[in-house]
Amino acid sequence: MTRTCGRELEKSGLSADISCPASSRPAVSQSLFSRLGGQIVSFPIGAARRCSTRCCFVATALVASVSGIASAQSQVAEAATIRVTPSNARVQNYLKDLAGPPTAVRVIGGSLLTGLRDDKTVLGHEFASRLGQMAIETSVHHGLAAAMGHSTEYQPCECKGFGAKVQHALVETFTDRRADGTRAIAVPRMTGAYAGRFARLAWEHDGSGAQDVLLSTTLSFGFDAIFNIARELSGVGR
Repeated sequence: MTRTCGRELEKSGLSADISCPASSRPAVSQSLFSRLGGQIVSFPIGAARRCSTRCCFVATALVASVSGIASAQSQVAEAATIRVTPSNARVQNYLKDLAGPPTAVRVIGGSLLTGLRDDKTVLGHEFASRLGQMAIETSVHHGLAAAMGHSTEYQPCECKGFGAKVQHALVETFTDRRADGTRAIAVPRMTGAYAGRFARLAWEHDGSGAQDVLLSTTLSFGFDAIFNIARELSGVGR
């Protein structure tokens, strides 16, 4: 009976009936036995080893992946900290003012309004002319601001109350912040506005003269003040 039970075990390699005496179970070095219900189920040791090896590989890969992501994030954060300097912050502000959404609205909207007022207006020419004007205006503004140490960013007011907000909007329109926290007349912004409009006068011959350019440019500062007051009161751009 011992041999018969042993041969049955060796043939199946998986299980044996519980009626088989304990003394007659063969010594199978490649199996692990566990009692489940009324049967003895065997798990090959080789398969168990392969399974544990795969789990180790998967765990190692996951740990390596998480470590790589964490390392990459820390490197990005460190690089971002290194890159933030006043010089390239000015470059970013210049590019934003040169090709940002507000500039696109001014160029495209102004061209369309001019076309509606005058049927003889060629929209393509008007668009290119306004784009050149904005490029010169922005370049002069930011170049002088960098040379004079003036800020080119609008700083929203943290104050409360109608009067305080209106006052802050007017101050931001006609003055610039300096590095030491004091304020000065916004010479770079005003110079850039006049330079852009006079440059446009050089390539356009629509009958406008220097006095017209001076008047329209000066009035544009009033429109900027109204826009800043509306921005402060509405909270847009915070």
